[in-house]
Amino acid sequence: MIGTYPDLTELDLADRPLLDPLFRDLHAGVSELTFAGLYCFRAAHAYRMARLADGTLVLAGSDKGKCFFICPFSLPRPELLDELFTRCACMKLVTAAQAEGLRADGFEVTEDRDNFDYLYRREDLATLRGRAFQKKRNLVHAFERANSYEVWPLSPERVGDALTVLEAWREHAHDLADYAPARDALVHAEAFGLQGRITYVMDKPAGYALGEPAAAGSMFIVHYEKTVPDMKGLYQFINMDFASSLPPEITLINREQDLGDPGLRQAKLTYRPCAFLTKFRARKRAAALAC
Repeated sequence: MIGTYPDLTELDLADRPLLDPLFRDLHAGVSELTFAGLYCFRAAHAYRMARLADGTLVLAGSDKGKCFFICPFSLPRPELLDELFTRCACMKLVTAAQAEGLRADGFEVTEDRDNFDYLYRREDLATLRGRAFQKKRNLVHAFERANSYEVWPLSPERVGDALTVLEAWREHAHDLADYAPARDALVHAEAFGLQGRITYVMDKPAGYALGEPAAAGSMFIVHYEKTVPDMKGLYQFINMDFASSLPPEITLINREQDLGDPGLRQAKLTYRPCAFLTKFRARKRAAALAC
């Protein structure tokens, strides 16, 4: 049960029937703002939720010991915002529409480049046409020539095989920050309405991709791509295959943010994003400590 602010309660699976439809009605397509996205990272960011005096739902969390809050559905009254800023260093995941209103009310608003979502045309990723994608096509073709493979929808019966891939990935990964969220996403994939594809090489599970529709069905957010190690071209193949499998009404693919990691930024840029989904951080009217 969601508490009344300042009585914050943990994000729970029991909250999904209430929250999931609200998140699916959001049109911006912010990658974090889905029930699955928030629930799977509930431990990493210590997410808590409450309802404010005016009925607005607010999420609070913590990164490196600094409190932040998120207003995913609407902004509360100015005096309630002021109260939130007395408790938290900043407001995160501020959309462009929210940023305009906050600036008009005198709040300090800045772009959060490390958390911009990368947006791609589905057709570009599905076909890899043109000189810009030549290297990607070569890697896909190299994988296809070198391997006997098959691809299937990631149905509940195949989740165990995807978990096998995840464990193989874990053994060689340098950063395990999204291991627990990725596991949660697989375990609860059917309940959360997540969709995926799984690739087998020589009849063994080798890689999968998992995500969900957003922005009223015009966008698809790819939350996770995992493979077994040391299989040339497999990531590129999974990316292309998944984009090809999506229905034509999906025009954009959101491949989330780079978190300021130079290598990840470069990798995402090589796929030639058509746009960025800009996110902002807001701070109280007076100067506040950055978070």
